Amino acid sequence: MHAEGSAAGGRRIFERVRDAILDEIGAQRLNPGDRLPSERALAEAFHVGRHAVREALRTLEMSGVLRFAKGVNGGAFVRERSGEGVGQSIRDMIVLGRMPLEDLMAVRVNLLMQAAELAAQRADDEDFAAFDANIAETVRCLEMGDPLATIDPLVEFNRVLGRASHNLVLSMLIDSVAEIVADVLRVYRLTSEIELVAPRRAVVAALRARDAAEAARILTAHYAQTTRYVLSRVNSAAKPDA
Repeated sequence: MHAEGSAAGGRRIFERVRDAILDEIGAQRLNPGDRLPSERALAEAFHVGRHAVREALRTLEMSGVLRFAKGVNGGAFVRERSGEGVGQSIRDMIVLGRMPLEDLMAVRVNLLMQAAELAAQRADDEDFAAFDANIAETVRCLEMGDPLATIDPLVEFNRVLGRASHNLVLSMLIDSVAEIVADVLRVYRLTSEIELVAPRRAVVAALRARDAAEAARILTAHYAQTTRYVLSRVNSAAKPDA
């Protein structure tokens, strides 16, 4: 008899459970938002111990396939399309000092430029309405003078641009990077000391004109400035807020 998690048929037990759950999702018998059976029910269904089930679920959470919720209606759920698993891995590496923040910021610019190029071709009325709403919310939050209040709309612009590309992989990557950048801004409570609204309006105007080159030019200049600003403040901060 093999112990839980030991090799069985070339694969450890938890890997068989993980692969079986992935098969259910791939066959659309489990869909985004669906809640999985309890650990006990899964253990009985797969004829394994609960430890193997728990390890399989933890692996699927780390890869971004599942999310967990607490409470009476909690449990393991199939995640909506998201790059959160990737984002968590990158965030951990930055915290551990194994990945420079500069690298993340450089990737952000490149992803946004690719998104702008596609959005200039593919963005529709719904996307432009989302851009307009986001910029209006950014203006409102900036007028409040609260650095924390401005973070969500500022970062949301990245996500709106990602969705406007109508490329799922690109959108997921931008979502992941945007959330990490938002974490940095929250920790250091960076104030908005550079112009943030006019460049975004100019980008959207270029996208409406289907001018990918102009949108990319404005994006490059604007995010080069914001990157320098963020890195200078982070590097000069003696200690971030808790």
